[in-house]
Amino acid sequence: MKFLLFLILLGGGVFLVWWLLSRRGEADSSRGTAAVSRELSNDIVTVTKLQVALLAEARDIQSELTDLSHDADLETSEGLTEFLHECALALLRKPEFWTHGRANSQTLKSREEAERVFGELSIEERSKFSAETFSKVGARLRERAVETDDDLEPGEYVVVTLLVGTEDDKPLFDSVNSEDDLKQALTKLAALTTDYVLVFELLWTPQANTDSLTADDLLTEYSDMIPL
Repeated sequence: MKFLLFLILLGGGVFLVWWLLSRRGEADSSRGTAAVSRELSNDIVTVTKLQVALLAEARDIQSELTDLSHDADLETSEGLTEFLHECALALLRKPEFWTHGRANSQTLKSREEAERVFGELSIEERSKFSAETFSKVGARLRERAVETDDDLEPGEYVVVTLLVGTEDDKPLFDSVNSEDDLKQALTKLAALTTDYVLVFELLWTPQANTDSLTADDLLTEYSDMIPL
């Protein structure tokens, strides 16, 4: 199988993109139906954004996502899919801290259109960061310290965003309106197979485990998130 890999990891929050610009594959033998084969060979791509706001008491989620990003094998499809699974599982293990959620999964008829939509979603989320402090390109890692203001109002939330592009020919799930909806959506992402995952971008803000968002920050920047 031939494919082109493009990987960037930035953070402030953290932002991870791996776009497989061209990907064709055979259906996985365990899922081997004619429908699956068609999904893997056509140009239809489903782009999904899933966001979770957690109480700041779940501060270890920030260090856990940082550690996962450090250790992830981002130069193989298997490594990328495993990274997606681990990120989804990290969130699934903290339901007691979930406060808000939002999901949007849309199917695009071409890879070019999907790449455009994915890029727009990425830029929209990155623009909410006050700073980008973490970068990784392939195996190269860069981190930049950002000074914090001790006079700022204590934060209350951490927001984690998962952007995923898959070979699916229909949306992965509907909107998230409850804790059960969020659990099902995260479980769906944690079960995606390597042959279906085209691109995964992880963002969280703030990145430092000593910082968090205020209620005003959440209301201003993430006003479309639904209380759970």
